[in-house]
Amino acid sequence: MRSRTARSEDIDFFLAQEARAEFQNFIFSSSREQHQQYINLQDCQYFIFQNDEIEDAIGYAILSGLTSPHGNICLVRIVMAKPEQGYGKQALRLLLDWVFQEYKAHRFWLDVFEDNHRARHVYQSVGFREEGLLREVVKQQDKYVSQVVMSILEQEYFQQSGNF
Repeated sequence: MRSRTARSEDIDFFLAQEARAEFQNFIFSSSREQHQQYINLQDCQYFIFQNDEIEDAIGYAILSGLTSPHGNICLVRIVMAKPEQGYGKQALRLLLDWVFQEYKAHRFWLDVFEDNHRARHVYQSVGFREEGLLREVVKQQDKYVSQVVMSILEQEYFQQSGNF
């Protein structure tokens, strides 16, 4: 797997993935205009993930906080077009390398819906730790749902990767 910086031409891919019914309760969606605005911000970075054998996008991620004076980068969203293929874990490892080796961040964090057990397991498998619960923070249809805050610190990343 490889990644590249996303471009405005990739927005249709983002919108198509965000519109999928099976992702409805697990990811937020943005409008075309919002993506267009954020993709050009200095504080954000959009990535496209591609399989080594084909050029088609297999997923994307959005990071924010790149200009944080505290070295905290947020994984705003990661979406894989074909879940349960192992691509998500590979994409997260690429992001971890970028965040800690290229950007020199201190902390990489995210929030995930409490009932998204598959995603929480994948995040934990690459070193993220659960920090706390944002209780009933998002309204979905007729109920409020909670999110779990997870992070990995720079020293934890380097300890697990063997890069000191």
